Amino acid sequence: MSEVTRDPGAALARLKRATRVLVTSHSAPDGDALGSELGFAELAQALGVKATIVNHDPHPASLAFLPGLEAIQVRAELPPSFEREFDLAVLLECPGLDRPAFAGLDRLPILNLDHHMENARYGEVNVVDEDAPAVGEMVLKMAEIAGVALTGRMATNLYAALVTDTGDFRYSNATPRAFEAGARLVAAGARPAEIAEALWEQNPARVVHLMAAVLSTLELLAGGHLAIITCDRAMLDAAGAHPEDTENLVNIPRAIEGVRVAVFLKALKDGPVRASLRSRAGLDVQAVARMFGGGGHRNAAGCTIPGTLPEARRALLDALLPVVESA
Repeated sequence: MSEVTRDPGAALARLKRATRVLVTSHSAPDGDALGSELGFAELAQALGVKATIVNHDPHPASLAFLPGLEAIQVRAELPPSFEREFDLAVLLECPGLDRPAFAGLDRLPILNLDHHMENARYGEVNVVDEDAPAVGEMVLKMAEIAGVALTGRMATNLYAALVTDTGDFRYSNATPRAFEAGARLVAAGARPAEIAEALWEQNPARVVHLMAAVLSTLELLAGGHLAIITCDRAMLDAAGAHPEDTENLVNIPRAIEGVRVAVFLKALKDGPVRASLRSRAGLDVQAVARMFGGGGHRNAAGCTIPGTLPEARRALLDALLPVVESA
């Protein structure tokens, strides 16, 4: 029988029973995914548990500063011998077992640590706290319960997780709990000014070229309340950019005056189209993402839509326009 709780102490207890853990997060990892993985791995090692991070996709350029990032393995598939190498899989910020894009994870016992409302509770131990501002904050609590002193590296990674998932403490999940966690991480060695500069002011030129191409597709609908931008493989190739360089582009149209919902549609290969949705406080884009089998948070969600880019755009607009126009 699986355990379902909000108590990070349960995650800590399960971690202590392991000897070699495989740590992963969702495909196309963001700041909370990577920062949480790195912080969790350091916590595990401080407890005498060997931790190996394996991700399906590379990190975005904006997160290249995270300490320890070079140790993360990026692979299309899990190592062939993973069942013998590890005795626990730790999935961070993954509402469903499919989110890491690795087949076979369920052959290991799973520790599921997440803050998404729609989490499927698929693990042996499921620590799901919808009120947590970031999974990085949940890892911080685990370290504090364990009595493990935070290093500057761990504080930096967990602060990056927190600040990216709260949008620099601007989103609705920037609760007192988020600010209190931030203060503890700064006291432990995180440097907010340096982290902010690395995150937002050190883009490679290719990212800026891609940004220009993507913004040229900007459409404003519903009286200027809905903004849509798109990206295809040709734009990526022309800019010399990588798929992970699209991270955060959806936030640019969200900043336009009057926009309540921003949509970023990515068609980078044959097959389904990936949609990223962002909204302001009064609009629930998670509910729309769920219509297409996706999820996320009230003001930040995503989904995958079958068909071509025009077909995906039409299907999403059919679902989204009534929500925006009725707000």
